[in-house]
Amino acid sequence: MAMGALCLVLLASSLFITSLCEGRTFLPPQAASQFLTRRKRANSFFEESKAGDLERECIEELCNREEAREIFENNPETEYFYPRYLAIPDQCKPMPCHKDGSKECKDGKGSFTCICKPGWRGLLCEQDINECEDPEKVKGGCSQRCVNIPGSYRCACDDGYYLLPDKHTCNDRNECELSPVICGGAQCRNTPGKYECECETGYRFNTSSKICEDVDECADEICSQVCVNTPGSYKCYCEGRKKLKLAWDKKSSVCVTCMYQSCVCVVHVAELWIPVVYLRFKLPDVTRFSAEFDFRTYDGEGVILYAESADSTSWFLLALREGKIEIQFKNDLWTKVTTGGKAINNGQWHIVSVEEMENSISVKIAKEAVMNINNPKYLFKPVNGIVETKVYIAGLPRKVENLIKPINPRLDGCIRGWNLMNQGALGVKEVIQEKQSKHCLVSVQEGSYYPGGGVAQIYVNYTDGTSADGDWLVNVTLNIRSSTSTGVMFALVKNEAVPLALAIEDQSVDIVQDIIVSIHSVTVARLTTKRICTNKDISISFTATKSAVEITSNSYTEINYVDKEEMEKQLAILDQSMKGPVDTYLGGIPG
Repeated sequence: MAMGALCLVLLASSLFITSLCEGRTFLPPQAASQFLTRRKRANSFFEESKAGDLERECIEELCNREEAREIFENNPETEYFYPRYLAIPDQCKPMPCHKDGSKECKDGKGSFTCICKPGWRGLLCEQDINECEDPEKVKGGCSQRCVNIPGSYRCACDDGYYLLPDKHTCNDRNECELSPVICGGAQCRNTPGKYECECETGYRFNTSSKICEDVDECADEICSQVCVNTPGSYKCYCEGRKKLKLAWDKKSSVCVTCMYQSCVCVVHVAELWIPVVYLRFKLPDVTRFSAEFDFRTYDGEGVILYAESADSTSWFLLALREGKIEIQFKNDLWTKVTTGGKAINNGQWHIVSVEEMENSISVKIAKEAVMNINNPKYLFKPVNGIVETKVYIAGLPRKVENLIKPINPRLDGCIRGWNLMNQGALGVKEVIQEKQSKHCLVSVQEGSYYPGGGVAQIYVNYTDGTSADGDWLVNVTLNIRSSTSTGVMFALVKNEAVPLALAIEDQSVDIVQDIIVSIHSVTVARLTTKRICTNKDISISFTATKSAVEITSNSYTEINYVDKEEMEKQLAILDQSMKGPVDTYLGGIPG
């Protein structure tokens, strides 16, 4: 009986222990997966006054045998529990926490807690905190760049800056002070984050040799004709034999036409390759290209009108070639060039019209058709229901290299009564009213016209065959109305030299001009007169012998000659050239 009672007690004890273990040590699967987030009991100062609790005493904290005895309140259960409790393995071995982000691991007898280093977070301290993306501290407080690194961050500076001791602020680095010879022979100028080596105008800094080198402006084709590079600068020259002179911009070569009895209703189109008028149209897609105007010219070749689409892929050219109308155009469907009709460069007014039909382009002169060119569908393709067209009068908008047949873009002539795209005059008169160079002469007269190329060549014998001393005489009387403010009127040419010339020279003062006599490019006489470009003729008389030069005019303010010694020297040179045949040219010298 005693043995049976003992067995009953042991069984009860086993059942109690089993029940105790099941109720206090093991958790349901759902709760067991959350063991790292188990809430600790709020142990207080009076903990020792509370009844022993297994979870509080031995799971949330490490308990000793005495604390375990307080829980079970008997020795058998305590002796059964405590050795097994001590046998629970250390949950921090092996280390479960992220080795870079954790500071330590705390074992919880069946659980563990990772203590993170600053800059890390997560259950295992595996997540780096990106301080650079903190919305409350933009860029981590860095003035320029923030660089995130595992567990921390650092501030970085752009090139040309350095970080101040506060480790957050970037300050500009003055390279010019830190390295006075950084620019060599150039001037160093500090700028935010960098520096610049500056040279005087006309020079460019060489980063390899650190010296200022002369810029060859002529390599950029800065002059319209002849360019001569000089140290730190350049000079432009124009071919006077082609009735050109240097314009006020000191780069372009222009031919200044007399502007008297002009009218703002007539556009002078003699600009130098640059369009006189630029118009832009945005019209409904039913609109077709059209242009009509009165036109007058003596010129044989040049661009009258150039039109193109907004993207410049389609274009239309109306020009003169050998005095006749020429059409060139290109679009998505067609490419064409044709010349026809009679020559119209006779100085008379002609009505010219171009109209895009449904399947052709019609060109008329004086309302009579001279060309009818096939053109399927359209000249300029509509885009989103709009036909956008750019129109340039008398010139090309740029160096157009895709013309079907090359042509001289410059045209000297006049246009009036224009009607483009059936939109009337479009205020062109107001545009050109304040621009004197755009006004055209109301009328022109017939006469001997010398374009400056020396095309009028005659042979004159200036020697006296009866003189034993070989005397000669040049006696010239000219009645002129100049069409330019500069150019050669009379010249004697021998081989490549010009022994004697009479020319108009432009002055910086707008109201006067000089008529000069030169011997082999040396000016020996200068007659100053009022502006020659008027509606009145001017008479000039000029004589030259082996001993003297004289010049006079019916209108002048003063005449000056070089000193006697220089005059004798130049006349001796001229005398040598006159011993033999010379060619006489009017209106210029040969090119």
